[in-house]
Amino acid sequence: MRRATGLSSGEFLKEYTIPLIADEGLPLVVLKMMEDERRSCSFVTSDGCKIYQDRPWSCRMYPVFPSSSSEERFFVEGGNSCLGLKEEKWWAIKEWKKDQGIDVYDKMNESYKEITLHDYFLKGNKLDPGRSKMIYTAVYNLDEFKRFLFETRFFDIYDVERGIIERVKEDEEELLSFGYRLIRFNLFGEDTLRLKDKTFDKILQAKRKESLNS
Repeated sequence: MRRATGLSSGEFLKEYTIPLIADEGLPLVVLKMMEDERRSCSFVTSDGCKIYQDRPWSCRMYPVFPSSSSEERFFVEGGNSCLGLKEEKWWAIKEWKKDQGIDVYDKMNESYKEITLHDYFLKGNKLDPGRSKMIYTAVYNLDEFKRFLFETRFFDIYDVERGIIERVKEDEEELLSFGYRLIRFNLFGEDTLRLKDKTFDKILQAKRKESLNS
């Protein structure tokens, strides 16, 4: 969505979203709706969706939702400006998801759910403002997260393969996936990253094993 508008991620978040904080401290964002009776989407016009090629998961899944996604087939009426469809058609769920390019969205959603549904939160732990901001930056403000990685000594401290660094630098999906790795390392103490300082890394690994065995 940010790419379609030509804005930076920070500018997009400021102009089009509302930040929220869940009970456990997890940062969330929701899209701002227009101030009309229907609370319309800012990107849908009489000519259709302005960001159709870059629309988010929820728009790609509509009218298939998790509660109904187990159904084998469903019917879509033509002329829906939000969907960008002109013909009526019966769709198989798998066919619809392939047509809408859902796969990469589902992959990222699963990675995100592994964080939000982690035992860390199920045991009642909550995030302090600093950790909440870290997640917000790594998950939503990707331009700022990229600056953090490449304009600090991050890769002098963390032992990351050169190929991964290059992919993270050029591909936003790789950047987001790396953000998930960093969150799991810093928040849950998981073995998703390594430090270049081998002595300190061994101490960290030992503490991690001790924590898992306690």
